[in-house]
Amino acid sequence: MCCVRGEQRKAELCRDVADIERQAKAIQQKLDRLDEAFLFAQSIDIDTYDRHKDKLRQELTLLQIDHHADQLEKFDVEGILAFAERVLPRASDLWVQASLNQRQRLQQLFFPEGIAFDGNQFVRTGVTANAFKYLTTADSSQNNLASPAGFEPALPA
Repeated sequence: MCCVRGEQRKAELCRDVADIERQAKAIQQKLDRLDEAFLFAQSIDIDTYDRHKDKLRQELTLLQIDHHADQLEKFDVEGILAFAERVLPRASDLWVQASLNQRQRLQQLFFPEGIAFDGNQFVRTGVTANAFKYLTTADSSQNNLASPAGFEPALPA
């Protein structure tokens, strides 16, 4: 599910980039026509030319900034997905191979509020990393396990 959302965001960014490129091309064509009207046809005065040119250049610059930001976000999405695909399935291997400092950092990453220990065993943690929310869960209709103790099925009245 995480990968699906990431791929959807990546596709959305690609569409945004294509749209920005289309808009930039249209603005560049307007600038070319403006230059042609001023330089060759001499149909507009210098003040009108400067005003329109400045406005179009400003629009083009803002589009280029948006394009750059979208490209950076696209690379960030790809990097995050690649990292998640490598790290999440191998979390236990990373733990075994990690130094004490790295283990503490991994624990903070996966269990932000820590892991509770009641003196005999580890107790379920309250909060885990958001990445775990995107892992697929077992379909309860195909689960052959009994429900946890204390939870009785509802009986018809």
